[in-house]
This record gives sequence, C-alpha cells and structure tokens, in this order.
Amino acid sequence: MRAEDVVELRVHGVSGTPPEHVLGDPFPTAVAGDDVARFLRAAKPARTLPGEHPVRERLVEAFHWGRFTAGGASRALWLLLVPFAILNLARYALLGPGRFAEAVLRLLGLVLTCMFVTTTAYVSLELLVRQCAATAACRAANPWLGAFAGWPFGAMLLVGMVPPVLVIAVLWWFGQQTFLYEPRGSYHRWETHAGSLGDYAFWHTSPRTPVLRDAHVAAACAVVGVLYAGALRTALPDGALSWSVIGVGGVVLAWAVARVALAPDRREVDSRALKWASVAYLLVAAGLATAFLWRQPTGGTGAVTPLAGFEAVTNVLAVLAMVLLVVLLGACARLRRGARGRALMAVDARFRPLWHGYGAVVVAAVATTVAVGFSGGFAYRVVEWVGDPAPAGRPGLVLSTSYLVGAGLWGVLAVAFALVVVPVAAAMVRQASTALLLAAGSLAAAAGVVLRWAPVPEWAFWVSLTASGVLYALGLASWVRHPVGAAVRESLLGDYPGRPDRPGLGKVALGRRVASAKYRYHWLLGALALLGGVLVVAAGGIALARLAHPDWRAAPPPGLAAWLSSRPAEDLGALGSLVVSGLVLLLLLLGVRTWQGGKMRTVVGVVWDLVAFWPRGAHPICPPPYGGRATIELTSRAVRLAVHHDVGAVVLSGHSQGSVVCFAALSLLRREAERPDPADGERYVRQADARRALDRVGLVTYGSQLQWAYSRMFPHYLGHARLADLHRELGDRWWNVHRLTDPLGGPVQVWPEGPEEPLRAGPKLWGVKCGNDVRLRDPEFLDPDPDMVASPMRGHGDYYRDPVFDEVVARVAQAVSDAEFARVTAGP
Repeated sequence: MRAEDVVELRVHGVSGTPPEHVLGDPFPTAVAGDDVARFLRAAKPARTLPGEHPVRERLVEAFHWGRFTAGGASRALWLLLVPFAILNLARYALLGPGRFAEAVLRLLGLVLTCMFVTTTAYVSLELLVRQCAATAACRAANPWLGAFAGWPFGAMLLVGMVPPVLVIAVLWWFGQQTFLYEPRGSYHRWETHAGSLGDYAFWHTSPRTPVLRDAHVAAACAVVGVLYAGALRTALPDGALSWSVIGVGGVVLAWAVARVALAPDRREVDSRALKWASVAYLLVAAGLATAFLWRQPTGGTGAVTPLAGFEAVTNVLAVLAMVLLVVLLGACARLRRGARGRALMAVDARFRPLWHGYGAVVVAAVATTVAVGFSGGFAYRVVEWVGDPAPAGRPGLVLSTSYLVGAGLWGVLAVAFALVVVPVAAAMVRQASTALLLAAGSLAAAAGVVLRWAPVPEWAFWVSLTASGVLYALGLASWVRHPVGAAVRESLLGDYPGRPDRPGLGKVALGRRVASAKYRYHWLLGALALLGGVLVVAAGGIALARLAHPDWRAAPPPGLAAWLSSRPAEDLGALGSLVVSGLVLLLLLLGVRTWQGGKMRTVVGVVWDLVAFWPRGAHPICPPPYGGRATIELTSRAVRLAVHHDVGAVVLSGHSQGSVVCFAALSLLRREAERPDPADGERYVRQADARRALDRVGLVTYGSQLQWAYSRMFPHYLGHARLADLHRELGDRWWNVHRLTDPLGGPVQVWPEGPEEPLRAGPKLWGVKCGNDVRLRDPEFLDPDPDMVASPMRGHGDYYRDPVFDEVVARVAQAVSDAEFARVTAGP
C-alpha cells in the first residue's frame, strides 16, 4: 500500500498540543484551513516497524483546533463567567428531550445572570456610592474616594451606574461571539427538539440563542432599573412615582421571562424590541432617580439608610434559585421514569448515566453554588476593602443580610468540603478501611471546629484536634500499606515478568492506582453539588421566610440577627469571602498571565475546551462553542481527502477530547449519507460524497473519555447505545487505545467481552488486545533494554510515540481497504 493511499488525520485534545509535536515534525506544511482551524501535514510519511506484517506507510495530518480556546489570551478573562458555562452543560446532561426541564434550566440561567448584575449594582450603588462616597467618615478612611467630596448625590448615582451598565454591555457583547460561519443549505432548523450530533444545524448557532441573549440583556436592564426605582423609594417612600417605575420594570421583566421560558425562534419573533425597550426603561429609571435624589444630603459622619430595593431583589433571586433547583429535581425524576430514561438506566452499570440519571441537577447545583458564592464573596470582600462589614443596627458598612448569609454558607461549604474530600479520595481508589479512618479523622476535626466556638474548656478543642491528627496519620499509613496496592503490584508481573520488588515497579503501581480513580471522579463533583445544593436551599429558605414575614423584610429575624453578630458567623463569613475572593483572584491572575506566556494560555484553554464544546442551549452568555466549527471542519477535510483526492483510507485519529470531535464528525457524516439532496441543490455535503467518504473512513481513539465519562455524562447524545451503534457499523474500522496509567483515558469498546491476546509491533513491543480495545504497556520497558530506547511513564500523553500505536493505525487502514475491496468485488 502506497503512503498516498492512507492519510491519518490526528485531532489533539484539550491541551491544544502544537501540531509540530503531534506530527513529530518541526516544520509541517499547512494544507488546508485558516489561522484558527488548521490542517498541517508532516513532511515524511509515518511507517510501522517491520514485524509480522510488511512495512506500511501513511501520510499524517494534524487538525489543530486549539486556537478556538487556548490560542487567544483575551479569552481567559471570560473565566469569571464560568458558572454560566457550567449551567449550559446541564442542558446536555438531561436523559432525553424534556421541554419542561430545559425551560427550568433556561430560567435558572436567567436568575444567575440577574444575580451577577444585581451584585455589581449593589456594590456600585449601595456600598461604594450610598454608604461610602456619600459619607465623610468613609471618604476619610478611603482617600481614593476623596474626589467625590462636595458632589451632589445625583451625580454620584450617575457614576455608580457605570459598572452595571458596563457589565450588561459585556454580557451582550460576549453572547454575540461565535466561531461559526453562516450555514449553507436550506435545512437550518434542528431535526429534533433536543438536537443530535449528526444534525448539521445543531452545530450552528441556534436561532433561539439571539432571542435568549436579548432576553438576558433585557432582564439585566430591568433589574437595574427596578433598583434605581427602589432608590427613589428611599426619598419618596409613599410616592406613586417610584411604584409606577417599579411596575413598568415588572412588565419588562415578565416580558423577558416569557421569552426565556418559551425560547422562540429568531425568525418567529423579533426580540430586539424587548432589548431596546429595556434599555430605554433603564435610562428613564436612572434618570428619574438621579433627578429626584440630586440634592440628597451627603457628607454625614454617621450611618446612612440603605437604598430600598436591594434586600428584596436579592431575597427574590435566592428564593427563585432554590425553587428552580427543586423543580429541576422533579423534572429529572420524571425524565428518569420515562421510556427513554428507563432504557438508559437498564444497561450495564459501567455504562449507566452518572448520578443515577440526575446529572443535570448535579451540574446545575454546582453552577448555582459557584454563582451564589461569587455574589456573596464579591460583596463581602468589597465591604472589607473599604470598611467593616456589619448587619443592620451595628456601626460599620451595612451589608445586606442576603450577602452575609451567602458568605457564611460558603464558609460552611469550604469547611465541609475540605473535611469530605480526603476520605472521598481514599474511597475513589477503593480503599474502604482507609476511607473510614480518614472519615473518622474528619469528624473529629469537625468537632474541633465546633468546640472552638463553643463555651467549653480549651482542652476539649485540643483533644479533638489531637484525635483528628492521630486518625489522619493512621489513614495515611493505611493508604501506603493497603492490600489494594499489593494486589496492583502483583498484577504488574503479567506485563513486567521478574522480581516483584524491582525499582520502578512501585511507581507504575501507584500510577495505575491513581488512574483507576477516574471511574469515580464524579463522587467529588457529586459531594460538591450535594453540599452546595443544600446550602442554596437553606439560603433560599431564609430568604423566603423574610419575604413572607412583614417584620423581617427590612431587618433579619431576631435569631438570625443574633447569629450574624456572633463570632462563628463572622469567622465563617470571612472564610467564605476569603475562599471566593481567592477563587476570583486566581481566575483573574490566570487571565492576566495568559498575556505573558503560552503555557498559561494552554491551562486556561483546557478549562474552556471542556465547557465550550456544546452549543448554547441553557445560557446564551457562555464561551463561543467550538464544537460545531471543529466538527464541520474535520468532516469537510475527511470528505475532501476521500472523494476529491481519492485517498483509499482516511483514518480519523482522536486523542482525549479529540476523540469526541472525531465521534461527532462521524455522526455528522453518517447522517449526511442518509439525507437526500434538497431540491435547491445547496447542502453541506452531497449525499453521494458522504456515502463514498463514509466507506473510506476509519477511526482510532486514544486517551479517550468516551465511555467512562462522556457517554455517562451526556447519555442522550453520547450514550452507550450511540457508541455501540457506531461500533456495529464500523467494526474493525474503529479501534481504541488506552493505558492503565492514564488518569483521563480508558477503554471504549470492551463489549462484548472477549479473551485478551497480544498485539505486536515488533519482537519486544506489544500491547494487549481485547475486542477492538488495545491496552499499551506504560512504560514499554521496566528494565533497561540495551537494544531499545527507553521511555518514561507517559500516562495521558504521547500515544503516537508508541510503536504499537502505528500498528493499530495500520490495521484500521487495512480494514478500510479490505472493506472497500469487498464492496467493489461484490458489485452493485
């Protein structure tokens, strides 16, 4: 077989690996694409080692899509909006099409947007303007505010309007960003309500997304306008003007909520009228507040009355977040009991959806927890920056009860998660006895935290602390000497025969034990979601009680007020604020550092590669999804090579996240091969070309999360049935490669179960083949071989450096050629 008859298309993973490294060629040649999505070809063909089969050559190309996310330094600054991106993932974690559940997720996304904007307005208008810039005492403590001395209060309100308006403008601009070109062809609607990987329109910007974006911008403008109307009530508590402005804002907000709940098509409704109406409302509300409060007295040294409205709005948002999470739980339970949910849950435990089918609830709870933490931590940190936080009735800057409660609950979350994570990590590597010891140590540490604040003798605290240290030490010793570790070392002798106490064997055993935890990574996320969800519900319950009780609307209940003034509440609030502000600061530093070095851009790109693959379905203001552009570009290149360049075998070779892109490209190609050409003659790929390309395409995945993560996280789109369907169609044209030391990749095609057999690329190089899955030894040699180049333990990287990988690609290419030959000889 000539090298020109086989082309391997390598697709990198989330790290944005440079094409020079992927191809092993410092000077590859660009053959297709543009500056963002590039195809480059190595100068020399790749070849298998001489062994049981003749030497085979192939051309190798690299599809570099990393510039979608890891290539732009400015994109790292979008990290602060990560709760929106996480919530968008929840839409694709649903068990199947659920219009009600999707509407709940969209409404929850709207609540998170309003939280973000409300917190910005609160910090700007209430904390910095009303309580600091307008008082001489706070200006004296913060010289940078001295320029506001002598300003009319109305002018200060205009300046305070700048941050929330900038945030709204950024959200609007952010939601407009896209990596896609305008779609071609006449079928631009999704084929089904939920969409599918094989639907060409699914990979383009949905016509619903612009409507959702305009509705989010309108809701943000309406909320800020209502807050300005609340400021009017501070000066005119009984005036009809302020209530009229609030009523108009309620109408605009209801309009936006209806748009989000129904999510109509942009071609069916013009949402721009809603957007510009909300902008006009915001300008009118701000203008009225500025005019009527222009001569509001400033310069006092005592406490000032907080602006009205903020407490009510933050309480309403907390209640809505709680209610929507509970409703989403019920909607997911209904989907789980449906026919689609029962079918997905009826498969083998290895392939069942994560979290027993409640993945959307878990992901949404994490997104809401992070968003609430960002809001409370941001407000608390600003107060500590300019003064001393205090509840109503105490000297200092008066911080809204909602934010005090939120910061305190995040302090509880930080303590609880720190105590839970260690025993859960031990359980993840199947060390039950170690996990029990560490759990006992965590309980003793929790008791010590409580005793620190309780009126008990100090020795009780030190006894709890000592007991916790002893239990943790015993747990660490159990971790090192656990029988599981000995069993793993014993299993290594099949790959590395010889003495079981050789140097290096322990390192490989440790690598395998750590890598085995990937099947239980979701335990940590589930623990965070459970703790965070409970705290969100608790905050919502407190807010609901305050909204329902007339006497608790202006001031917190007596018991809550006493608690907020206690030392534990202050310590937990400070801790929660510290944790959240530290997280925000870390994200900002990551964004700044991306301007200084490519390595940090890669780290940030990894985050976005994981959250930005899917189209904007639940939240329109998240990173521009790259999945559609990557899928369409890869499919186009495969068709171009197979049909127009008459390449006999095109092997799609996907590493890690690249395996998902390859799977999506094949799904798209299969659907295009089924779809008849439209009457207007315009389409992405002609049916005949799609069928011909599909016959000449093979697939190699490696370091892949398709089975253990993606098929279980997104069961409707990448579930086990979808994988098995592609496996049945491709047969030997799809092989997967993995290592037991890979903490991210694993087996994909281990069904049906079959015997293991060696796969050799040479007399001393071999892997273990089970079905269409090949397990590589890592490292290839444990003992130095004088005639071979030794390699380090590679884990998740450099699969194509292993000679066995070349053998796998060659066999897939041969399977494609054999299938093509069989079709030709069989005739029509």
